Amino acid sequence: MYRIKAKALLLLGLLSGWAIASESLPEATLVVGHWPPYITQARPGEGRLTREVFDIYHASGLEPSLLFDSWGNVLNKHLKKPHYLSFGWVDNESRRLKWYFSNPIMETSVGLWVRNDFDQIITNYEQLASYLVGVGKNYSYGQSFEDNKDRFRRAEFVEEGEGFRLLIEGRIDAFIGDEAVGKVFLSRHKDWQKHVYFLETPILDEVRLHMICNKTNPYCLDHLQRFNQALDHYRNR
Repeated sequence: MYRIKAKALLLLGLLSGWAIASESLPEATLVVGHWPPYITQARPGEGRLTREVFDIYHASGLEPSLLFDSWGNVLNKHLKKPHYLSFGWVDNESRRLKWYFSNPIMETSVGLWVRNDFDQIITNYEQLASYLVGVGKNYSYGQSFEDNKDRFRRAEFVEEGEGFRLLIEGRIDAFIGDEAVGKVFLSRHKDWQKHVYFLETPILDEVRLHMICNKTNPYCLDHLQRFNQALDHYRNR
């Protein structure tokens, strides 16, 4: 009986501590750009990742704000503000110099988009040495990519659609991209679907998406701790 009472008191103390911490810290503003199907500006609150993030917060009684802007403004303007965070980011060592990362929220499938006449099986980065590979400008595909990106020639593109255009025109041999993001684009350009396919390959990291905030934000770690606690609560319900 005493053990039961002790556990109950401990749980009450933890919940009280959570409530005090939550009340003392203002609600976060989550600022993101458009990245369907994970984050959809056309229908705020929609998108796979957006729904997951808000379900996590709501399960702990939290109600953050959602703000859309260009990804450039997210990085260069909003993340410098107190209580502002962003989500949908891949972790790597260089990014950790300026940002703190939450625990992983979601995993995505990242691999090579190639033309239908591409008949090679790629199992490591060294096998890309003879190819020109498209990569998203300012994108990250995980630490393994960062460690190996100088093993092959790279051509940068700004948006997923540009990667498909370069690929179909034969100006690049393949491009690294997210499977779900690519499928959304191709669903709107059905005439391109017959020319390309997704080659999921083990050369890339398991790509996980995180919440981030800037280390210059004095409340950054407090907000990430709150989110991680909400995430643990959500997963252990």
